[in-house]
Amino acid sequence: MTEDSDDEIEMIKRRKLLEMERRLAAMKKGEEPKKVEEDPLSTVRKHLVGRGLEVLEAALSQYPEATMEVVKYIASLYKTGKLSEDIAGEDLYELFCSLRMPVRLETSITYIKDGKRVPLSQKFKGQGN
Repeated sequence: MTEDSDDEIEMIKRRKLLEMERRLAAMKKGEEPKKVEEDPLSTVRKHLVGRGLEVLEAALSQYPEATMEVVKYIASLYKTGKLSEDIAGEDLYELFCSLRMPVRLETSITYIKDGKRVPLSQKFKGQGN
């Protein structure tokens, strides 16, 4: 059984070597491997910090076309190098507000009782006493 597994390993090594030789030959001919252009949305998502992703998702659900235009523009700024810093959620929210696209976010008020975070709505219902 070890001979069979050794033979299989050798076959795999030969295939890998042939594949590497093909790539090397293609590179010598001047062909570059095709680069897949990254989606603007994924480019922007990579650079969001804090609650940025939450703000972006809310904006996409409330203003889909306009938000995609903003995302494309921000992605182009990253690609050209004009923008290199990450975007905080507060900054993204402020950007949408300045574009007259007020993004409504899910909010809740909580308090801590006995080391547990309890929603304020439960306090008003009398369940959090």
